[in-house]
Amino acid sequence: MVISGHEICGVIGDLADEFERRGHEVVTVAMEHRFFPRRYDYDQHDFPVSALSRRFGMRRLWRRVFQVLWEVDPRLHHAVERRLRTRVFRGANLYIRVWGMIPFDREGLEAVKRGGGRVATLFMGSDVRDYGVFRDQYEVARWQFPKEYLDVPLAAKVVALRTHERYSDAIFSVPDQMGLALRPYHHLQVPLRLDSLVHAVPGRPVPKVVHAPSAPHIKGTDVIEAALATLRAEGIRFEFVSVRDAAHDELLRILTDADVLVDELIAHGPGWLSFEAMASGCAVATRYLEDSPACFRPPVWCIDEHNVVDRLRTLLTDLQLRIRLAEEGRRYVHEHNRIEHVVDGMLAKVEAGPEASTDYVPTFLTNSYAPRSDEEARTINAANALVAEETWYRSQVAGSAHDGLVF
Repeated sequence: MVISGHEICGVIGDLADEFERRGHEVVTVAMEHRFFPRRYDYDQHDFPVSALSRRFGMRRLWRRVFQVLWEVDPRLHHAVERRLRTRVFRGANLYIRVWGMIPFDREGLEAVKRGGGRVATLFMGSDVRDYGVFRDQYEVARWQFPKEYLDVPLAAKVVALRTHERYSDAIFSVPDQMGLALRPYHHLQVPLRLDSLVHAVPGRPVPKVVHAPSAPHIKGTDVIEAALATLRAEGIRFEFVSVRDAAHDELLRILTDADVLVDELIAHGPGWLSFEAMASGCAVATRYLEDSPACFRPPVWCIDEHNVVDRLRTLLTDLQLRIRLAEEGRRYVHEHNRIEHVVDGMLAKVEAGPEASTDYVPTFLTNSYAPRSDEEARTINAANALVAEETWYRSQVAGSAHDGLVF
């Protein structure tokens, strides 16, 4: 099997270890991550060099060769890389794709499907979340997203979605990432290696509170820290630990020693960090969609920008509430998020295929979204042509507000 993508929270490495433990031969294609150090079989960014040096050695020579080739003839460089990537994917019985917008993704998918293999797609965030669409769908216009988040072309994201909606046997994601989606999809359960997490519930009367945003500008950090400052000014006692750019092992030690994690306000949680905190004995406060499906009902303390001060006041002054959330959180992740359990579910859904029952049926694009320009409308219409003949597509858009999804 092949696991390919961008490393997010160590998931590629963890999935590879789990499948290898089960006796499968696994090939990994990813870039090294500074917080999750691991060696992969192929470098996602420098694929031709890693592929040829893996076979023949002489990495420095191949790097120079491909630097020159790129400068002289980019089209030939692309052709060689496409051929090398396709060779790796050909014959894989299962391809797990993590994150989006990978070079020559369609060619890899086609190679797997031609060989009779199956595909599981994990969409995990800004790979397919268009922040303009997200802002419209969830009415978060007051948040100022960084320019680099808004400037990523919508075309790249909608084409990535449609490509996997066409080829994948099972798609896993969550609603706030899938505003451009058409095909129904499964909930993305966060896979945790619980043996790597130390569970402890300190039970301090004066809680230790952690906030550790990977990207403060899209986690609502300014509002969270202002809320905590308000509570401190009221005389509520707590110790606050603000964490930035910590190595993963260090962050896990911090969570084991903490009472509360205050995670995020804009995107919808709990996300990866929240589940690690639940497994480590923290009560977790985060934004959560209360109309989530039955498969996703974690015991978190729900907060948003409007109630964060009042909700945190209650959490930080109620020791028994914190202990109850911490104990229920550990039970929840053991039942739903053990990597063994998540992999079992993933394999069953991949085997069931595209017509299987799912957790989410996306409707925003078909019923509510108005393209922001003629160019955007043309982009969406052209991408939709990739899936227009699929059975699920014809049933999904029948009778939609956009009359067959032609904007």
